[in-house]
Amino acid sequence: METWNSRFKPKYILLFMLLLFTSVELSSESSYNPYSPRILCSLLPEEFLICENPNFFNTTSNGTGVDQFVCPKVDSVKYKYSQVPQTSVLCKVVDSTIDCVGERSFYKGGFPCLRYTGYYFVTTLIQSVFLGCLGVDRFCLKHTCTGIAKALTLGGIGVWWFVDIILLLTGNLAPADLSHWCVYY
Repeated sequence: METWNSRFKPKYILLFMLLLFTSVELSSESSYNPYSPRILCSLLPEEFLICENPNFFNTTSNGTGVDQFVCPKVDSVKYKYSQVPQTSVLCKVVDSTIDCVGERSFYKGGFPCLRYTGYYFVTTLIQSVFLGCLGVDRFCLKHTCTGIAKALTLGGIGVWWFVDIILLLTGNLAPADLSHWCVYY
């Protein structure tokens, strides 16, 4: 006669394994419990994330088959900050000690397509006022040809110097690579 233990033992082992795999599935993002103390990794504040810079290239693939989010080429003079297009970038959780649920590497949206390359508006304005007759402001903005012409004519005998100050103040003279002005000087 078959005993109760030998007859039901394989079924209980199977049931235990099924519960074990189900509990692993419960820790995924799809069945996240908002009332638990753990939050989704994608909802962490930015100080707990390392995010890449927006991609400004014309290609939409990085060669691995994964599509990247690409920013359009934006003219720095054309848009106000509220009108600048936004994109998604790849973010990773800073440290493995941060306890969160879901993927630790993910795409997060809402990053403006702004590119800063080290041009400061206040510094350039000061250079234009004091050394504009020598074309220093044009050289610093990488407008080399017009900088040479401005230096040889001594700022167009003062006229070009004055016009460049007005162009800077109105936002019509920008860096040659069309990057945005850095906020702080």
